[in-house]
Amino acid sequence: MSEKKRLHYSRKSEVRFFGQKAQRRMLVVEDGELRFFSEPANDKPAYLDQFSRITRKRPGRYKVRVAARTLDSQGEKLTFEVRTASNKQRLGIETIAWCDASGDDYGIYQTESTFQPGETIIIAPYRLNDMRRQRGLSQYAPGDAPRIRDRVNQPDNLPPPKGLALGIGWIEVEGPIVEQWPSLGHQRLFGKVPLVPFGELPAEIKTPGSLNEFRESRDLTPHSEQPKKDARLLLADFLPRVFRRPVDDASLQAYVDIANSRLDSGECFESAMMVSYRAALCSPEFLFLIGNEGPLDDHALASRLAYFLWRSAPDERLRQLANDGRLSEPEVLHRETDRLLASPRSSAFVNDFVDQWLHLRKIFATQPDKRRYPEFYVQEGGRNFKDDPLLVHAMIEETRLFFTDLLQNDGNLLQFIDSDFTYLNDRLARFYDLPEVDGSALKRVSLPERSVRGGVLTQASVLKVTANGTRTSPVLRGVWVLENILGRKPLPPPPDAGSIDPDTRGTTTIREQLKKHQNSETCASCHRQIDPPGFALESFDPAGQWRKVYRTLDGVEKVKRHRPQPPPAPGVKLRGRDILGPLPYLPAEPVDASGKLLNGEIFSGIRDFKAILLREPKIISRNLAAKLLTFATGRRSEPGDLLELDRLVAEIEKNDYGLRSLIHELVQSHLFLAR
Repeated sequence: MSEKKRLHYSRKSEVRFFGQKAQRRMLVVEDGELRFFSEPANDKPAYLDQFSRITRKRPGRYKVRVAARTLDSQGEKLTFEVRTASNKQRLGIETIAWCDASGDDYGIYQTESTFQPGETIIIAPYRLNDMRRQRGLSQYAPGDAPRIRDRVNQPDNLPPPKGLALGIGWIEVEGPIVEQWPSLGHQRLFGKVPLVPFGELPAEIKTPGSLNEFRESRDLTPHSEQPKKDARLLLADFLPRVFRRPVDDASLQAYVDIANSRLDSGECFESAMMVSYRAALCSPEFLFLIGNEGPLDDHALASRLAYFLWRSAPDERLRQLANDGRLSEPEVLHRETDRLLASPRSSAFVNDFVDQWLHLRKIFATQPDKRRYPEFYVQEGGRNFKDDPLLVHAMIEETRLFFTDLLQNDGNLLQFIDSDFTYLNDRLARFYDLPEVDGSALKRVSLPERSVRGGVLTQASVLKVTANGTRTSPVLRGVWVLENILGRKPLPPPPDAGSIDPDTRGTTTIREQLKKHQNSETCASCHRQIDPPGFALESFDPAGQWRKVYRTLDGVEKVKRHRPQPPPAPGVKLRGRDILGPLPYLPAEPVDASGKLLNGEIFSGIRDFKAILLREPKIISRNLAAKLLTFATGRRSEPGDLLELDRLVAEIEKNDYGLRSLIHELVQSHLFLAR
């Protein structure tokens, strides 16, 4: 069953990791502790081979505990990332934890994840090189040179590295975690059919395909004395689950015949059943939500509700209520909606809906220009920048946690426009130039009075996906606001509208370029509607930071040659790119975020624009209701839906425009209850 093993990084057990000449002197193993005095090379991360060998034999869900500390902390914390990896994806698959190693004593940091065969973890220090440089310490070992080709013929008695470092004492893995045995998944497939070792199966029984490798082993397999009878019983339980409705005898018999044909050919019970199960999972009745137009029956309603709020099939309770014909009762439906929203599984709804509504799925589609917007990256001196995974993680999570807060507390949905709080960690707070927040975990934070932040419009995730990385476009952002906040789809541009070429030198503002573009009345009529909302967001750059001026690359090299260099720490000699901090841009023209809306209202910036939007609560609420309707049913709202959407808005107005109230009203409406 579950086992617990404590692993240590060592040069013997992790030969591939420690065999890197370019970095091995800055990765010190002392008293069983791995000390990172530098971040490992991007293409050679701290891959834990020992754990990979464990999961290769015993994949599954594991608890992972890491004993970590910050050496020479001086009151600072070193953050590190834990991510999964495999031989095919040695740079990492997904992040499973961000941890803050504080103080000189070990802290124990625990996370849990599912590991496929051969998968393991990577420990990745965050901003260690940058933090050492800020202390005047090098990311290279004493005697090393910045360039690899210069690191030759070094003496063996060079002094060891010193100063700030991340220490990893041990990594403990516990698993595979099985809540019950046989597991719930096994029970749903094979019920109470007895388990016997493969090696004890009768000699005449075949174990085809991948099962054949277990033929002489002690691994267990279900073996029935009445295989055809058990096959029918198991399929009678399985098919209603996967088809999300009762199954008639004819449909059941079709899958029973598949299993029986395999049993008749001498295959083992497990193989015969798996063939029948796979056939069911390839059926259109599983792959699609099939039904006729008109009111939903209780089983179709259970499916729609579950896929809306859990993004998964109905659970046992929903299916039982559907079988009893009670789910469509308003009180029962309200109670079940609350139950689904209260479950941790509702995070799938939050993530998927927010990604679709606000276009967060495009967060990696573009990258801000490294020279103009270096704050978005981790800087390692000179022109050396690398991606900042913690910042991007925080940007996405800020928006998701903000939505979750309003959902669970029935918060006023107008807070999507402006709010007095948001969710921040230390990195995102620095990026926003807001008061310090402790740690890498995001927390609910009250915003300073008159802050430009608050609401989703000014969250970095939204601002990033509405820019192209090099520059902002009031047209793109204006269209985004009209479509996703106000529910107004602008007309497409005429074929001869042309395009606006970016001024990479920063000598001409986007407002000046758009003014020239509007010489045609055909273009001007659309831009008078599109551009003002985009201009209101012009005080935010493509990375999501507040700005008062644009940035230019003109003249950078001349200024850079004459700037002073920071002094190193006592006794430390810095070389190459460790010396110079970046100077990638210079200030250019001031930003003008004012505008005039079609109705004549004038705003001077984002605060005024938010105030104008807040005077239209019904428009904003109706648009969000329409977005939720599309997400829940798979169809766009139509003109015939407007009266019902307006009714929903009138109802939630009584509850201060609560987001949870809106979902309840939507679920109870005929728009949701019919196909």
